[in-house]
Formats: sequence, C-alpha cells, structure tokens
Amino acid sequence: MILLLEARQMNDKIVFGQYIYRNSIIHKLDPRVKLGVLFIMMIGTFLIPKDNFILLGIAFFIPLIAVIFSKISLFKYLKSLKQIAFVMIFSFVFQLFASPSGKIVITFPIHFTYVNIIISSLILIAYFIVRKYLPFKLLCLVLICLFILYLLRYPIYGNPFTSVNLHIYESGIVHGSFLVLRVFVIILASTALTLTTKPTDLTNAIEWILKPLEKIKIKTSIFAMMISIALRFIPTLFNETNKILKAQASRGVDFNEGKFREQIKQIVSLLVPMFVISIKRAEDLADAMEARGYIPGAVRTKLVKMKCHLLDYVVLFVVLTLFILLILGRCGLYAL
Repeated sequence: MILLLEARQMNDKIVFGQYIYRNSIIHKLDPRVKLGVLFIMMIGTFLIPKDNFILLGIAFFIPLIAVIFSKISLFKYLKSLKQIAFVMIFSFVFQLFASPSGKIVITFPIHFTYVNIIISSLILIAYFIVRKYLPFKLLCLVLICLFILYLLRYPIYGNPFTSVNLHIYESGIVHGSFLVLRVFVIILASTALTLTTKPTDLTNAIEWILKPLEKIKIKTSIFAMMISIALRFIPTLFNETNKILKAQASRGVDFNEGKFREQIKQIVSLLVPMFVISIKRAEDLADAMEARGYIPGAVRTKLVKMKCHLLDYVVLFVVLTLFILLILGRCGLYAL
C-alpha cells in the first residue's frame, strides 16, 4: 500500500506525457486537429512581433479555452511549468540586463565592501547547506538573491572599494515578460495536448500527418510509434529515477555533497541502473508488441477510425484564420 501511494505521488508530480480521462469537449476533438493546432500555435507564437502583447494575449486565449473545457485541474497544468521555472526566471533576468535601451525604470546602486561581500557569501553558503530541507528551493533562492541586492545597496561597515549602478530599462522588462509569456503559451498548449490525448490516438495522428512521406520510402508508422513510446515512457523513467535515488539514499549516498570527483561517481551509480532498466523495459516492450503481432512497417487496420466532426472543422478554421491574419500582418498587408 505504501509503495502504491508513493508511486501515485510520483505520478502526480510528473505531468508531461500523462493522459487523464475526462468526458470533455477537448478530449473528444480529433487528435489530428489537436496536433495540427499545436504546430500552428508554436509557429504562430514565434511569428508574433516582439512586444505585441495583444496578439500574444490572443494566442494565450486558445490554450486557455482548452484548459477550461478539458475539465482537468488547473494545478495539473501549472505543475508542467515547474521543471522549466528556473529557465524562465533566468531568461527573464537575462533580458532585464540584455536590453539597455529606453527609459530607466529602476536603478540599484551597489556598493562593494569587504563586510557586505562576507555577509552575502555566508548567506549563500547557508542556503546551499540547508537547501535540501527547504520546500520551495527556487523561490527561496530568488528571495535570497533579492535580499543580497538590497544588502549591497548600503555599506554596512567601512568605505566601499568600488561602486556600480545597476540599471533596469523599460525595454528589458518588456522583452523579458514577452519571452516568458511566449514560452508559457507553448508549454500550456503542449501540456493540454498530452493530458487530453491518448498515446495511441497521438500515434495515429502523427502517422496520418506524416503519411505523404511514405512516397519517398519513409516508414512513417515506425517514426510515429517511436514518438509515442518516448512520450509514454517519460513518466515511467522519472519514477524509476526516483526509486533509484531513494535506494541510493538508503545506502548513505548524498548527491548534493562531496567533492566534484565523488559527485561524478555518484552520478554514474545513478546512470548505470537507469540504462539497465531502460534496456530491460525496451526488451519487455518489444516482446509484448511481438506477442500481439506487431510488425514494423506493416499495413494495419484501426479499431477506431479517426473522423472529423463539425466542432473539429470549426476549431481548425478559427486557428487557421488567426494564423493567416498573423502572416498577413507580418508581411505588412495590414496593421497588427
């Protein structure tokens, strides 16, 4: 019972690649339409002119409708952002200082004194010592960095040996916010696809979309199956990694401590079992597929044939219309 509970908790933490059944409109959409809408949204989101938040808001409105009508908890979608939260924060901070143009919004006078540097270093060292006991590590690190910036504004003791002014420009805030929102839209749309589409339906949709490549002797069914299996086993591999980490921790292994050479050895002790487990699962999957009569590249019939309904055509028409208007706007045929 305890192992089942732990497995369920680990599955709850891993969102990407999961499928959650609900009797919703989004679940009933044709998988080809959902996959096509995702591709159009990914291309269209990057075609949106920089700093045009109106168009980005319209692009955000499409996956937001999918989230609302999918009848899946909003927290499930937000958990998908947890794995890339550090990348999004780093990108935002980088954009703050990478766009030194426009109006200066905030100015941080930073004074470097020996006492300030020592105190700041001690705070960071204390964080890295106790971070494994903290519930929200990334949030704590951001707050500590902000506190250190505030601390460096005022010389605690002695005269500063150097001082600099850290400027944050309006363009940096705009560009950083636009970049984060753009990534957020794409991740939200991708998560909506995986949460509301069965892996088999996704495989059939990919195979149907890539079907024209069969004319140049490319086995699209094999390629679609590879993508489907990869998406399906992402949560499984995460679960196996957590089990190995717990097993190594029970033997006294701490991946956050030790010298650099010792940490490399500890990582090897994690990677080797992962490779062995992956190969073993691949062999089991191959045996199961072979036992069920799966032949790579063979022509197979479908138990349930994919068929577009009126709602599928309406969704595809709306998204394509918005995409065409976006392209016309980028070409300068009308004002965005």
